[in-house]
Amino acid sequence: MIDTNAPEFLQTANRFGIKLGLTRMQALLAKLTDPQKNLQAIHIAGTNGKGSVSAFCAAMLACDGHKVGLYTSPFLERFSERIRILDGKEGLLSWNRDDTYGEIDHDSLWRLSALVEEKVQEMLSEGEEHPTEFELVTAVAFLYFQEQNCDYVVLETGLGGRLDSTNVIENPVRTIITALGYDHMDRLGNTLAEIAGEKGGIIKENCPIFLMDPHQAAVEPSEALDAQAVIEKIASEKNAPLTIVGNDEARRTSYDLSGQRFFLDEEEYFTPMHGEYQIHNASLALKAMKGVVSEEARKEGLLHTVWKGRLEVVREDPPVILDGAHNPQGITSFCDFLAETKELHRQRPCEVIMGVMADKDVSKMLSILCERWCVPLERFTFVRPEQKRAMQADQLKGAFAEALLAGKAFYNSSSSMYNAREKLTHMDDATEACRIAVERARKNRSPLYVIGSLYLLGQVRETIVSEWEKDDLN
Repeated sequence: MIDTNAPEFLQTANRFGIKLGLTRMQALLAKLTDPQKNLQAIHIAGTNGKGSVSAFCAAMLACDGHKVGLYTSPFLERFSERIRILDGKEGLLSWNRDDTYGEIDHDSLWRLSALVEEKVQEMLSEGEEHPTEFELVTAVAFLYFQEQNCDYVVLETGLGGRLDSTNVIENPVRTIITALGYDHMDRLGNTLAEIAGEKGGIIKENCPIFLMDPHQAAVEPSEALDAQAVIEKIASEKNAPLTIVGNDEARRTSYDLSGQRFFLDEEEYFTPMHGEYQIHNASLALKAMKGVVSEEARKEGLLHTVWKGRLEVVREDPPVILDGAHNPQGITSFCDFLAETKELHRQRPCEVIMGVMADKDVSKMLSILCERWCVPLERFTFVRPEQKRAMQADQLKGAFAEALLAGKAFYNSSSSMYNAREKLTHMDDATEACRIAVERARKNRSPLYVIGSLYLLGQVRETIVSEWEKDDLN
């Protein structure tokens, strides 16, 4: 997705593809006088939950009075979202009130991009390879965070870890590995152990490493054990103290559409983030930030963490929820959320919009949806996000219809997806599909879910929010 408010030089570099490796990044940063060497970093890798854990950690650091740089990807609505400054608690609260707060300003983005472009031209004149888009943006982020004199930076890896552009950080304060799963297998490996080895590449000498228990992933116990063994081996070789955060360590005590309350290590916490998996993500961040920030800052940070597009409740009545469930693990978590909250939705038939990338495990995602769907359905509209990797809307609809036929359970039970084939439709224009869905949901007071690729959410989020705001004004 192209953002016209960001330099073309950065965005058109995607033509160089995704190329793992540190050589280009190291060469570029050397020409920029290695800005990353002055940064105190919290470095985060993983398959699912990286963005949420990054947001939790940044919020806790900000609540402790620190100036925090936050680097995440991909962006949802604006390119500048990827590079953000939270200046203390007031900065965090300002972000809560204004989604654009703290993003890199226009002038700095253009100025630093021009500097990076100048150094890239020097590299090319010396016969070196052109850096990738992610490498260029990461270099801009390092320059900006150094220039802004950040106390800490929270860095989310782009892909993998060992050969990810962010892995030029040499002495992080903490390294964190979130939930592991099968994604980007063409680059990271075919087994969970191989994927763990790539993620574990961010582990550094003597730096505490915090790992989400691999048994959290929807994999065989033997696979989880193998993945854990890989991380344990790397941590041992690096003399890095390892903490594995289990799913059973936190105990949820209450849950509604305002958020969830839970106990961890005999302390009570609240997060406005939704889904049981966010309790696990919060627990991972809480454990990692212990000893870095105060207990009060950990609690306050959790309380004020926001993260768009991850079971984001745009409004509560009727429920309008956006979820970047872009792989099988994400779809499983979304279905868990439906099961937990279906009584809150008063069993009203819902509107659903879905769009995905064609290179994901779409058949598995659809199979899970068919097996786990548990709320009444009014209409399921399949769309194509504005992204070259996106699956065609009619193909996605056809694949879903096939998944329904394959799921015999639907015709042997009282499933909410029974006769769903009659309720399937598709539209190529995702934005227009959302306008229509909002109109119907408003009229019928129906829940509305938009799920799938983050590219889809980024494309339609503003439309959905503004359409509902019109309703509120009237």
